Amino acid sequence: MTDAAPASPLISARGLTKSFGAVRALRGVGLDILPGQVHGLVGANGAGKSTFLNVLAGVVTPDSGELLVAGEPTDVGSPRRAADLGFAFIYQELALVPEFSAIDNMTIGVRPTTPLGLGDARRRKALAREVAERLDLRFSLDKPVRELSIAERGLVAIGRALVGEARFVSMDEPTASLSDVECERLFGIVRELSAAGVAVAYVSHRLDEIEELCDAVTVFKDGQTVASYERGGYTREDLVLGITGAGSVAETVETPDAPVKSDADVVLSVRGLARGPRVHDVSFDLRRGEILGLAGVVGAGRTETLRLIFGAERPAAGEMTLGGRPYRPRSVSDAITRGVALVPEERRSQALVMDESVLFNTKMGGWRSARAVRWLPFLADGRARALVRSMVERLGVKTASVHSPVRTLSGGNQQKVVFARWLARDIGIMLLDEPTRGVDIGARRQIWATAEEFAAQGGAVVVVCSELEELAVCHRVVVMVEGRTLGEIEGPGVTEAQMLEAIYTQERTSS
Repeated sequence: MTDAAPASPLISARGLTKSFGAVRALRGVGLDILPGQVHGLVGANGAGKSTFLNVLAGVVTPDSGELLVAGEPTDVGSPRRAADLGFAFIYQELALVPEFSAIDNMTIGVRPTTPLGLGDARRRKALAREVAERLDLRFSLDKPVRELSIAERGLVAIGRALVGEARFVSMDEPTASLSDVECERLFGIVRELSAAGVAVAYVSHRLDEIEELCDAVTVFKDGQTVASYERGGYTREDLVLGITGAGSVAETVETPDAPVKSDADVVLSVRGLARGPRVHDVSFDLRRGEILGLAGVVGAGRTETLRLIFGAERPAAGEMTLGGRPYRPRSVSDAITRGVALVPEERRSQALVMDESVLFNTKMGGWRSARAVRWLPFLADGRARALVRSMVERLGVKTASVHSPVRTLSGGNQQKVVFARWLARDIGIMLLDEPTRGVDIGARRQIWATAEEFAAQGGAVVVVCSELEELAVCHRVVVMVEGRTLGEIEGPGVTEAQMLEAIYTQERTSS
């Protein structure tokens, strides 16, 4: 934050409340965000951060309380009104139009005109290219975003918020899908915005980012703002205490006590797997009772590898065996029938039917289509409902009812619903793609504990996670670079330093 920034808040919230049925999402939220200030918002999933930001975005209307913008009482009321106020938003779940180009997505709602009052398409594209240059985007802006990687789509979403003259920018887990280099680029942009007097609300579960970037931080818990701090006025323990109620910074994962025995059954064998531009030569074995990590930078082909194993795409070359028998899934349904499940990176678009209930989403893995789940008499079976309720209770899913739409749940609780779906079935192999992305500290511990329990009971897990320190949960880690498996680190006790050294050593060797 610059020294010249005025002391008066740009945004002041006073006693905001909001309920969705029986769920009280906001219970008297109050905080100030100053011009030029980077203000961190931290808290567990479901703590109220997203609901508060949706009030600012005009998506949610508070039940009571007051919102002041530049000292004036303001009812945002709609996304258009939020845009007119100079408010821009980068959401954790990317809100992009897949068929539109990167340029078109970045300039949705931007309407520069010529002196004659006509739409100025040339100026609109120029605005997008100026932002692309600031972000150092290295892909074609004319490509449909469906052809871009998750990380590239994230940069497009960030670019959209930077086009135009925003005076407030909200960033919800903006680094979740970015590489280290891209993160540093984003941090530079945040500092530029702050220096220009733009207020930034920065939501992240990565507390090191909060400490590095933010001038102030507010802790949300159970729909309330329980603490606010200025830079230097708090410790990591203060934040964790506010978020979880626990007084220490416990490790997110437990390191395995011992490696899986080398003579344990190989449940999945992959040899020379290849497809398209991202997967060229992937080989590894997965043993019963094992958690196997795939480590690499963005673009290494890890997600694509999981999709090939899950039958979402067909390999162009290579062989797989499942339980010693040839395995070449014809479809996702075929993979599920054979005991292979995927928790995908994009849970909203690839794993959940957002307008359907927790009950529906937990059960749909057993059927080939959503229509089958909706109409089969199985839905009325009390035993099925009891099973879903037991899974919801076991995983600690926070929901008013199993009949609540999953769109009303926080991101972490939505992820737990995906886990519940597979744990309720006879699954032997679990493929986890960024399972803790956008998930709070407590939920991360629970997710890894669930994976460990699954493996301990005879299952096997393959996990992709950009948070390298979390791969300490793995018995072994396979290193992937540019679509190839180029090394392996034996556990237990794999460290982040070991993985980084292996990744970058292999990158230098392969380049």
